Amino acid sequence: MTSAPADARDILARLRTLTAEVGGEMVRLADDLRTQTAKGEGHDVVTRADRFSEERLTAALAAWFPQHRVAGEEGTVLGPADSDWTWHIDPLDGTCNYSRGIPAWGISIGLAHRRQPVLGIIHAPTYGVTLTGAVGLGAWAEDLPLPQATPAGPEKTWVVATDWPWPLEQRARTTRFIGFLEKRVRQYKTMGSAAIDLANLALGRVDAYAISHIFPWDQAGGCACARALGYELLTWDGGPWDLGRPDILACRPGMAATLLQGLAG
Repeated sequence: MTSAPADARDILARLRTLTAEVGGEMVRLADDLRTQTAKGEGHDVVTRADRFSEERLTAALAAWFPQHRVAGEEGTVLGPADSDWTWHIDPLDGTCNYSRGIPAWGISIGLAHRRQPVLGIIHAPTYGVTLTGAVGLGAWAEDLPLPQATPAGPEKTWVVATDWPWPLEQRARTTRFIGFLEKRVRQYKTMGSAAIDLANLALGRVDAYAISHIFPWDQAGGCACARALGYELLTWDGGPWDLGRPDILACRPGMAATLLQGLAG
């Protein structure tokens, strides 16, 4: 397993300062930045805040790491195309929540070596979470070290996070998965933000997260933290996961065999 760079702690400290500054502005200017427009032909939206945040974050990372690729959700691509290191940036994960005044949104940044995320941060100022992690070092909530993933308990105690993906043809798969969970688990949660769901997994608030269609920027930061804590990361067919795959199951040890039954098909 590829580990984070040797100066990972210093990088995370710089990312905390950067995301705190940008996130603070997004909170302060929310009434001005919530203006939204449709994105493509789907149900997704983009706000002025997405673009404000992406401009600030990508510029900073490109200046700090000119030898790395920097890729943002809203289309910013900087740095050498042949770099083995890529920063995947979601400048505002949970855009719909932000635009409606719902506090479950955050900035997600992940550094990947090829397709494997090794270092990440999720800063969710109105949700009250700042999560950092690096493979080989561990993960933290603010300055508090987080414990390694523990095995799953009985099915009836499980809390599973999921969400509808943007492609409408994929949503029936989510509905079938929820039907599978119906008589097995305690609850399922839908937060409207992959970053928040993965942060809650790393924090031990939920036991698993699954979605059938997701992008690298949505998950790179949270998956770096999950990997650092020993959570299992698989595809919906049970194969090895990486950022090149659109589907993910992230869970405590011991849950995958059961959940994969509900994800098949």
